[in-house]
Amino acid sequence: MPELLATQHCFGAALADPACADDAAQLIAGDADRARRRIGIYRGNMIANATTALAAVYPIIGKLVGGEFFDGLARAYCRAHPSMSGDLNEYGVQFAEFLATFPHAQSLPYLCDVARLEWLVQRAHYAADHAPLDTGRPGRIAESAYPTLKLKLHPAVSTLESPYPIYRIWEVHQDDYCGEIAVDLDSGPQRAIVYRPGLRATVAPLARGELAFLAAIEQGCRLGAALESTLATDAEFNLGVSLQRWIATNIVVDLSVETPEIRHA
Repeated sequence: MPELLATQHCFGAALADPACADDAAQLIAGDADRARRRIGIYRGNMIANATTALAAVYPIIGKLVGGEFFDGLARAYCRAHPSMSGDLNEYGVQFAEFLATFPHAQSLPYLCDVARLEWLVQRAHYAADHAPLDTGRPGRIAESAYPTLKLKLHPAVSTLESPYPIYRIWEVHQDDYCGEIAVDLDSGPQRAIVYRPGLRATVAPLARGELAFLAAIEQGCRLGAALESTLATDAEFNLGVSLQRWIATNIVVDLSVETPEIRHA
């Protein structure tokens, strides 16, 4: 087993760095030059597959930086973060963090948050499904029990807050967008929610209070406590309006009532 591990490491190093090809060529029977060429072909296919996978997950990044730059970016990412899974749909999870330190991307600091949003969309696309909430169920719960309710979000749901107009950047780069494409990067922070009301992941803007409430729910807060902390952040937050929309769009998919503890004498 140690010999197999060393062989795998040697071959993997040759795929990541052509300078290591000489060592790997010794593992292949026959002419060394031919072995190096074969390793080069393997390396090229690996990089092409990784680039294709990244381009599928991060189309907006590709539009923002252009095809040539994105190809170079993908090759650099591939060297720094080789795939750890046989499923290329899982490839690219560290792309945002990589962009934060990639020297040639520092003039576009908002790229990191764009990448974070695009990965959340990827995650939402493959998240587990969940049946919608029975819309009549809230009406069958006593009003006195509302503060103790625990809400459950769909597995595809996630949120993001950025100091940049993240939703606006997302919106204008959609293939079916036909409006004004200008984006004012100094217009202030924006918040976005990613969810999957049907078969396709969707991105929508979030108000400050909505983000605070959903964050509290994700942290396990019950409805009363979540509402109290949210109103301290945004006094204009309207729970009724937001909750109705979240149930209709399959963002909130379940709720439970706390059962009082029964004490025995």
